[in-house]
Amino acid sequence: MTSVTSPLLADKRLAQTNTADPVETAKRNRVVLRRLLITCGVIDAILVLLMVYLFFLHMPYFNLQQVEVTGNRRLSRAEVVEASETVAGINLLTVDLAAIAARLQRHPWIHSAAVYRKFPGSLIIEIEERTPRAILSAEKLYYVDDRAQFFTRLLPGDSVDYPLFTGISPEDLKSRGPEIQELIRRGLGMLDVMERDGRGMEPSAVAEIRLSLDEGLTLRTRDDRRVVLGNDNFESKLQRYARLKGFLIRRGEWQNARIINLDFKDRAVVRWDKPRVQG
Repeated sequence: MTSVTSPLLADKRLAQTNTADPVETAKRNRVVLRRLLITCGVIDAILVLLMVYLFFLHMPYFNLQQVEVTGNRRLSRAEVVEASETVAGINLLTVDLAAIAARLQRHPWIHSAAVYRKFPGSLIIEIEERTPRAILSAEKLYYVDDRAQFFTRLLPGDSVDYPLFTGISPEDLKSRGPEIQELIRRGLGMLDVMERDGRGMEPSAVAEIRLSLDEGLTLRTRDDRRVVLGNDNFESKLQRYARLKGFLIRRGEWQNARIINLDFKDRAVVRWDKPRVQG
């Protein structure tokens, strides 16, 4: 059966649909208009900022004219600028400071770098160079810094007036690098002990520090003695060395002591190259 809607009910629904509160409508319109104006204002501000940025981007006033370098001692200013790969005349606003610092830190002699803008047309590069502390011999010669890192090969003319670490093969250097670095760190610590208290032996008396991944450190002195120190307790061992040296000098036997093994808790073992002096 088909339902028939009463004309009276239809008129009431139509009247309800067409009836709207003018106040509410006005409020909604004002909200929509306000949002539209805010959106347009934001867009205009972005466009203005973009135009200003593009304007400054193409102004020669902000082009790179000078690079200032600080912290360099071994490296020349030209070498640092070359390592930074900066391009003269580039706009400072487009310079990637982090990328320049990363390029600088790839240089073997640069430990850390920071780069700053100095408007209108300068870059400031601050670097910390590595300081050679020793030389590592592993078929080739490498500088070792104060962090026990072997960072670059020696070139003709480079200074060799540093303690020399030996006993490491190129294969060990590749396969056991962290262990070797730890041995070198111990060796540098041992040299620090000598510098603080050089009564028995000074760093200048050491011709070579032999590294062994199994046995630790063995010194060869400039008068061709071998002093076995092992891996630890260097301060007490060097004090024992000083006492032993004084004792043997008083007995007239020091010249014959060729190998001195101090890698014991409370004693030393001495090997002689000639019969011991009696008395």
